[in-house]
Amino acid sequence: MKYNLLRTSILLIILMSPIKNLMGQVRKTVNLNKEWKFTLVERDIDYINLTDASWKQVTIPHTWNNKDIQSGKKVHYGTAWYKRTLKIDTLDNKSQYFLKFDGVGQYAELYINNKYIGKHLGSYAAFVFNITEFLHSDKENSILLKVNNELNKSYPKDNFLFGIYGGIYRNVSLIVTNDLHLALTDYASSGVYVQQKNVSKKKAALTIQSLLKNETSKARNITVINRLISKEAKVVSENSVEQIMYPGGIIPIVTNLTIKKPRLWNGKIDPYLYRLETEVLENGKTVDKISQSIGIRFFSIDREKGFMLNGKPYALHGVCRHQEWQDKGNALLPEHHKKDMDLINEIGATTIRLAHYQQSDYIYSLADSMGFLIWAEIPFVNGYKDGASNNAKQQLTELIKQHFNSPSIFVWGVHNEVVKGKVVQKPVSLTKELHTLAKTIDPDRFTVSVSNIWWVYDHPIHENTDLQGFNQYTGWYGGKPSELGKWINNYHTAKPMIRFSVSEYGAGGNIAHQTIDFKNFKPDPVGQFFPETYQTYYHELTYDAIEKSPFIWGSYVWNMFDFSVPEWDRGDIKGRNHKGLITYDRKIKKDAFYWYKANWSEDPVLYLTGRRNNNLDKNDLTFKAYCNIGIPELFINGKSRGKMIKGINSVQFLSNQISLSQGENTVEIRVLYKNKTYKDEYTLKVGDTTSTRKLF
Repeated sequence: MKYNLLRTSILLIILMSPIKNLMGQVRKTVNLNKEWKFTLVERDIDYINLTDASWKQVTIPHTWNNKDIQSGKKVHYGTAWYKRTLKIDTLDNKSQYFLKFDGVGQYAELYINNKYIGKHLGSYAAFVFNITEFLHSDKENSILLKVNNELNKSYPKDNFLFGIYGGIYRNVSLIVTNDLHLALTDYASSGVYVQQKNVSKKKAALTIQSLLKNETSKARNITVINRLISKEAKVVSENSVEQIMYPGGIIPIVTNLTIKKPRLWNGKIDPYLYRLETEVLENGKTVDKISQSIGIRFFSIDREKGFMLNGKPYALHGVCRHQEWQDKGNALLPEHHKKDMDLINEIGATTIRLAHYQQSDYIYSLADSMGFLIWAEIPFVNGYKDGASNNAKQQLTELIKQHFNSPSIFVWGVHNEVVKGKVVQKPVSLTKELHTLAKTIDPDRFTVSVSNIWWVYDHPIHENTDLQGFNQYTGWYGGKPSELGKWINNYHTAKPMIRFSVSEYGAGGNIAHQTIDFKNFKPDPVGQFFPETYQTYYHELTYDAIEKSPFIWGSYVWNMFDFSVPEWDRGDIKGRNHKGLITYDRKIKKDAFYWYKANWSEDPVLYLTGRRNNNLDKNDLTFKAYCNIGIPELFINGKSRGKMIKGINSVQFLSNQISLSQGENTVEIRVLYKNKTYKDEYTLKVGDTTSTRKLF
């Protein structure tokens, strides 16, 4: 992390002056996040008609929706322009210049020196343009980007489940290469694809395909070297291939590496990464070189034992994550992504579903180094649109190619809840096409599709991919939490050959809403009262059913964090989905967070629930604790009430019904573990209902 921040700081310093001294270097990447100007336009007018006063200074990452999508009020969907200048002292006629955008929401048109370069539709993937022939030497070059975040009939999503933020919300960079280089324009990938074959503890075989581009008019004799380097800086395997590079298209060159006794990437147990260097030489001189992290591993899914990593069962306890923060929208800095991943790590999750779109490169890099197993997917979500099939295929291709070498990704998600009403056959057909596309590009990973039609076992939208996911909200969108276990067992009995997951489950929880009678509470999922205590109860029963079903290869809480849904008015806060385990501002961990931390984490956990239900008109209560280090002892106002009683699993403990005194009462639990006393406590008030909290 320190290295990444230092590297970013150095690049930003470089931007303070014209770009110099690029000649003769193998490859140069310059961050272009500074010195942009931005303007929103009321209609789709040309930038030429905008006055100087129309523009304001901004820094990338930037979105114009950082507040309005979260407000529950009118959202600005429309067009904006971004511009900046770029001065390169001397253009090298042996170099190529590429402009890369890591994420623009969602439609972009690029102009260099007032000349149209190209367009990109899709809010979540990177895209690259070769701008060499449009640049001027030793003078300012203008970069203009037209951005639009309106719904598009060619784009496979709507705004109901999450909003489309507008803006250049990820990094922008200039990449300068030799005129003979590894390809950058194969869907903005690295140009190097590593397939792992016959992996075991004894040996692993890597097939490395490097895509090269000769931008000159002459044939060139080149050598491609791939070397795998350990963390200890030792070359463990190396091979080279000689090739004649003819002008024109992108040429694939294949190299094979064999690694004896590889140290396997083993999830959170041991997320070991090698470094793969790919070097291109001409006449013994390096003309291009890149370095990537590589984790060697193999995985499978057993119909009865679930997910297997490196030949052993590996439990996939997961959460889903949206890429947005309160007041920042999706224009996040590395520290925001790192904070989210640290919180997910704290809870003890082993897997993350990155819903419902491609997320920042930094997230995948963190997952690789921290050991998370990643479910990556595209925004073909919440129904089907005629005309959007091509863009869905484009986004899947971008996702796979841009993250092909990430060891953390084990499955490509091709859709989520796409059957609405009577439109069935078209989304079924597109799902099959996306499955075929994914397996063609990357035959070694699974594909998965997700349905919310869990009550129809033989629906046509099911079983069109390697794996099946079900979004199961029994106990929130109808039914009772206790009914999920019955469905799980009935489905597995009826469909024993289908490898399925609980791809989403959750309930709304507003920390300002509390109720004592949560077991008899009947939720209205579109209403205004979302008691945290019911959310906790829901998760206890739902996870208990999942925990007892080892054949479920993965389960994912919806969601790790509260997030915005611009068209919603639910749970007493407009524009908010309250199903997170942590509040939108990342400040409050709800009780359900500690339920999972006690179940999943190896860290000592002792947590007393119900601390926000702290103004009561009843004095007879049952207390509940989550603990993974022993049996808690309960104290009321300093007096022991004895050991608590085991609840539904090994980390839940309950007290007998306890009578409290009027006024303030101190409730405390203690556990002695490894010669250390752990404590948790809070104060409850009885007979005072003047709190501003909503208590029912």
